[in-house]
Amino acid sequence: MKFVKFASIFAALLLLAGTAQGFDPEAGDGAKGKDDVMKCRGCHDGTKTAKLNPGGKTKKQWTRFFEADQKKLVAKHADWASFALNNDQLQNIHRFLIERALDSDKPQTCD
Repeated sequence: MKFVKFASIFAALLLLAGTAQGFDPEAGDGAKGKDDVMKCRGCHDGTKTAKLNPGGKTKKQWTRFFEADQKKLVAKHADWASFALNNDQLQNIHRFLIERALDSDKPQTCD
């Protein structure tokens, strides 16, 4: 059991190292990111975890979260390695969220 937990943490750290080095806030495809965000909403529906709402943050806040707070993101998801998100998917999710952020041209404030 300890080995499985260690392996999950190690895999998450490897993923974090890879994504932190290559994250480009200007990259990504919002249309593709929408599909990945829908996967996130499987848990982030407002019942047990915070609801994922693109219009809940500004573009700057979403970018800061993806650039600086990735350690928090991984730490809050004990099974991060099971999500198997690669850098392109994270950039797509980021693009989707900033395209629908509170200060965007088309904010998404409800589902």
